[in-house]
Amino acid sequence: PAKEVGGDLYDFFFIDENRLCFLIGDVSGKGVPAALFMAITKTLLRTEAKHGLSPEEVLSRVNDTLVPDNDACMFVTIFCAVLDVRTGKVEFSNGGHNPPLVLRAGTFEYMQVPKGFVVGAMEGIKFTKGEYTLDPGDVIFLYTDGVTEAMNPEDELFSERRLKEYFSKLTDRSVEEIVEGVKDEIKLFVRDREQSDDITMLALKFRGKRR
Repeated sequence: PAKEVGGDLYDFFFIDENRLCFLIGDVSGKGVPAALFMAITKTLLRTEAKHGLSPEEVLSRVNDTLVPDNDACMFVTIFCAVLDVRTGKVEFSNGGHNPPLVLRAGTFEYMQVPKGFVVGAMEGIKFTKGEYTLDPGDVIFLYTDGVTEAMNPEDELFSERRLKEYFSKLTDRSVEEIVEGVKDEIKLFVRDREQSDDITMLALKFRGKRR
């Protein structure tokens, strides 16, 4: 985290023996208030997803739970997805978060994801569902904007363009090496500039359909 406590969140867990939920999020603000809002949001997300709801239903229910007591007017961006390990099918919903990158056949491309509305700001928001099918060997890389908005001493952003360009060097790496590689590349880019935002990354590799 950029400070002593952070407002980014990520999680992954099996809903049942065949469906894996994975998600990432970024709370507005910094410090203790953001960390508390993050902890509440993460608990709500896991609880609703464990009920077997679709990703868009999860975001809608979490949104409507957060809004009434949100006196600080905080919000959170969330990308929430469920992978069926039998088929490679991914159902997802996006609440204002950065689009994931997908490695397929040696090339990283941004997943085509509707931007969606942030979570926790307004009641009654209806989130939409998207679908994507993974092939064996595909990698999904999720991240918060602390990655692309990392800034060097010349006030240049690391940017989505630089992230994708760097990924062209990582097409044969493990998910652990991908995450560590991006972290090291950001350190080289920002040099001695102080980190201003939390940086969170999550990478998953689909090894093939489970029979």
